[in-house]
Amino acid sequence: MSKPENMFSLLNLDGEDDAGNDSEVNQTFSTSAKETAARKPDKGVQNDTTVVSNNGGTLASSSGGYRMPLVWIDLEMTGLDISKDRILEIACIVTDGKLTKQIEGPNLVISQSKACLDNMNEWCKTHHASSGLTERVLQSEISEGDAEKQVLDFLMKHVGSDTPSIAGNSVYVDLLFLKVSKECLLGLICCN
Repeated sequence: MSKPENMFSLLNLDGEDDAGNDSEVNQTFSTSAKETAARKPDKGVQNDTTVVSNNGGTLASSSGGYRMPLVWIDLEMTGLDISKDRILEIACIVTDGKLTKQIEGPNLVISQSKACLDNMNEWCKTHHASSGLTERVLQSEISEGDAEKQVLDFLMKHVGSDTPSIAGNSVYVDLLFLKVSKECLLGLICCN
């Protein structure tokens, strides 16, 4: 038996043969570094996504071409109280069900007021300041609505009409915040 690409590939998570989709997804990008550097995204808009296979190669993505997609979501917030705290940053990655392909999506820092940041608890003040997040939040021009739209557009492009499973670290807390402030996004990634 040859060494698997990753340990999850031994689980055979995908019950259907998806070889037909792999040929679409495994097309190599031919963008040079010069072409990439010449592209200028709109201010405050995350346009580019990076598609990486488990062996490190860059891949093209077909819209909604992932079997049993997993949406990995991570939020940074001003605290853990959903009634008063706000989302500061949202990042998203989509993988296929076998965890062999991934698409790195938007990683967005959301603008919040200085008063909002001043009301953070001590742990958040210390850690967000040391990571530079507090300063990036103050400099950001991305609203919560803009961030939601960019993440939703990314998910619609790469997940399509499939209902993905949600994954991540402390994802339950992140989902509580999404439920309060991002109803459209939550509707795409969760079944109620």
